[in-house]
Amino acid sequence: MLDINNLAVMAGGITLVRGFSVYLKRGELVALAGPSGSGKTTLLRTIAGLVDPAEGQILLDDRTPEQHEWPRFRRRVILVQQRPTVFEGSVEDNLKRPFRYRSAGKAYSRDDAVRLLETFLIEPERLTQEARSLSEGQQQRICLVRALLLEPDVLLLDEPTSALDASAIEAVESLLREEVTRRKAGALIVTHDEQQADRWCDRTIHLDREDRNA
Repeated sequence: MLDINNLAVMAGGITLVRGFSVYLKRGELVALAGPSGSGKTTLLRTIAGLVDPAEGQILLDDRTPEQHEWPRFRRRVILVQQRPTVFEGSVEDNLKRPFRYRSAGKAYSRDDAVRLLETFLIEPERLTQEARSLSEGQQQRICLVRALLLEPDVLLLDEPTSALDASAIEAVESLLREEVTRRKAGALIVTHDEQQADRWCDRTIHLDREDRNA
């Protein structure tokens, strides 16, 4: 589904990742592990189209982002960053925001939002709460719900459980595994926790190793 060939990523004139290749199958969760500064986050941002690659190719269903057209590609390949991105307004305002655009391809569903919030251990009553008043862990889960509502083909997740307690981590891992499998999507997940990668993901790519192909 997602085919990345010989990707090179640079920041500030320094090459962080070179020769990165991976094939992500439908229903598969793949972990990206490595020390700080190894380029994990920049790599996700590059795959999402927020940073231009220095070299290499990104294909979704054998087509480039340009062939899909960027708005549609970014709807199908969604990045959820480690630091939650929430906007002024209520939780529901934030969940509705992506559906303002034609590229969303569907209408916002409050029923789906409530179902996902409850699964992520967030009370539906929070829909009317100011999003920026939530804790960082709650905001992190709101961003995951917002991404899942769009039903992407690929989720790019940067430390998606870093601000969560143990019970919330278990819920997030279980739900994302279930959602990825059910929707025949895929997920590329940055995590510093090797134990989490082992129990949650189907395989792990280590960016601190010379062999970065998978």
